[in-house]
Parts: sequence; C-alpha cells; structure tokens
Amino acid sequence: WVAGDDLVRVADGGVVSYDLATGARNWRLPLDLADGVCQASPTSSEGRVAVLQGRDCGTLTVLDIVAGEAVAQVPLGVDGRGPGADDQPAILGDTVAVAWDGAAAGFRLADGPAGVEPLWRVAADEAGAGCVADAYAVVDGALVSRTACGSPPGRDGGTVRATTAWGGELWEWTFGPRFLGRPLAVTAVLSTEPLVVTALLGDDAGSGDGPGSVTEHVFVVDDDRQSIRYELDYDRERYLPPCRTASFADCGGTVVHDGHLYLASGHDAPGAEAGNAVVAFDLGSGLAEYQVPALGGGDIRPFGVRGDRILAYQPAGEERAGLVVAIDPDTGRAAPLLTLDPVARRREWALMSGLFVHDQRPLWHEGTLVLLNRVFYPGDAAAGRPALLVYR
Repeated sequence: WVAGDDLVRVADGGVVSYDLATGARNWRLPLDLADGVCQASPTSSEGRVAVLQGRDCGTLTVLDIVAGEAVAQVPLGVDGRGPGADDQPAILGDTVAVAWDGAAAGFRLADGPAGVEPLWRVAADEAGAGCVADAYAVVDGALVSRTACGSPPGRDGGTVRATTAWGGELWEWTFGPRFLGRPLAVTAVLSTEPLVVTALLGDDAGSGDGPGSVTEHVFVVDDDRQSIRYELDYDRERYLPPCRTASFADCGGTVVHDGHLYLASGHDAPGAEAGNAVVAFDLGSGLAEYQVPALGGGDIRPFGVRGDRILAYQPAGEERAGLVVAIDPDTGRAAPLLTLDPVARRREWALMSGLFVHDQRPLWHEGTLVLLNRVFYPGDAAAGRPALLVYR
C-alpha cells in the first residue's frame, strides 16, 4: 500500500513502512501471520488496512498505516474453521468485512476496547438454504460482496452486490446456478461500471481437456444488471489470468478504464515467440479492439492508469533494461515513460521473473515506480535477490 510518500507492505512477520524517497524504515508492527498464510486487504481506505492474523487467521486487525499503529482488533470466534490462505478482508471507510468457508462477518470502526462494533455475523451452520456472503472486495470505490445461495452453497446460484461504505445498497446482480447449460461460479469482479466478472463454467470434476472440463470466462453484464450481455474472447491458453487463483479481490493482472479492459496475452499465444502484447477489449461490444506489443520486443503487461494513459511494464531481458510505457487508449500506441536503470537489470530480472506473475507487482505513485514480489524466501537475500526496487 502507499500512504503519503511511504510504501507499506507485509514482510518479515509484520507490517513495515518504508520512506519511498530514501528506503529508510519508518516503523514495523509485528503480527502473528500463522507461517505467512494469513491475508490482508489488497487496498487501503483512509490510511487504514485490514489484516488477518493468529491461529486459523481468526483475528481481524485494522492498522493505521500512516501512524503505524493498530486501531482495532477483534476475534472472529472460530476454532479450526477460520479464514484460509485465499480469504482476504476488505475495508472501505469505517466498514470492515471478511468471509470464509460459508461464514461472514462485518464490523464498523468505533470507540471501545475492540475498536469496532459488529454489523453482521453469519456462521456456516446458520445459513441453511439461504444466501450467505462468501467473499468481499473493494472495486471502483464500492464494497462488493459475492453470495452463494442454497445448500450446498451455490446450488441455487448467487448474487454480486455493491454497497457504500455506510451500507447503502448501490445495486445487485443475481445469477443462476447454470449458464449455457453448464454450472456457473462467479470468481471475481473486475469492474462495476460496467459490471465485468470472471467466472468458471463446468463441473468441479472436469479434467480440463474434455467436454465436461472447467473453463474460465470473462463476462460483461448489461447495464440493468439483469443478464450477461457479452463474453469476451478470452481463455487461459491465450492470456495471462486477470486475477490471482482462488482470489475474489486480487485482480492486478488487468486494467479497466474508460469502457475498455486491458489484458496481457500469454507466452503460449500464437505469434508470441518474440513477446506478448497488451490487448484492449471494448466493453461496449465485447470485442478485442487492438493489441500493443512491447517496444523493442519482449514481454509487456498492463498495471495502472496515469491521467488518460494506460501504464504497462516491460520486464528486463537478457540484453535490455526494464521499461514503463504509456499507452494512448485512442490510438493504441505506446510511448516510453520511464527507462529503468540498466545497472540494476539483473536485480530487476531476479525480482520480477518467475512463473507466478501475480506475485510480481509493479506499482506507480506520483512519478515513482515500485517493483516488488509478494513471495520472498530467506535464501533469496543470500542469492542477491532484492525484496523490492524503487525507481524515481
């Protein structure tokens, strides 16, 4: 997360703040992250984040990442059925929410010993055949929840619902248990205006290569949020996935801006021998409009927006330094924005290479580029791999 001109991240068994200008450590808050499996909110709100910690990740903690202090801590009341490695809390304004294994809880920050007051709590064995939230995320400034309906959960479909920070309902989309005759499971929300979701179609027992296999799709829902309007021409054989596997909230592999969705084509896509491309989908038609290859060859992937331009990162190669380019969405042309230090090329490659691209995160903040990896092992430092790199 970015707080002012500081970078804050989960690292070394706690949450650490660094001065972006100097790299000096501002503060560190130790946390019991249960061997690193507990998750945190992907986004901050009003200088605060939510982190799960403790046994079974059963304690929800809210941190002020400007002051470097905990402002709320509440046990979720679980024993062996707490949030798992993929369950992420969400925070928007004074509202904090988390869901896991058919259970859900929401809190509002307030004065008191715990720092919060309960808003709702649903246990897995209390949901019955109704609908219970099983994931939360903050998307486009709204608190978005996904519910699963029926028993077992999802048998009767579910909903995607958006509310304000104060709980006011913005909209709700109800989806059935099947689409085009195949079981449907909504996995993430990429955008709220228009509503764009990722989903899986097929039986869980599918092998991945037959008629009954599970396939991933990107759907655009109509403006009235009544039904699916378009399916983008997307599949995992030709594109890098927009979201981290099994995550409802962690979708750093795509950018949605001004009616377009930008995805990186995969390394196995046709014609990708010399590098991949950023593909722009028009969400008004569902069609791919243009693609932008990396300047000078190599790989490229979108990661943010600066003004009216789409930012894309080109990782360092064997003979070239990394590069940040700005894509003009009207023409599809890319122009260099920041050429990375060629002296640090090998360190950049060590940090930002690997099979799991969702662990490799570029971040742009007011003319500063931060490169970091979500996964770092003790032996990496001895091998010369940095924990993060900052360019200005």
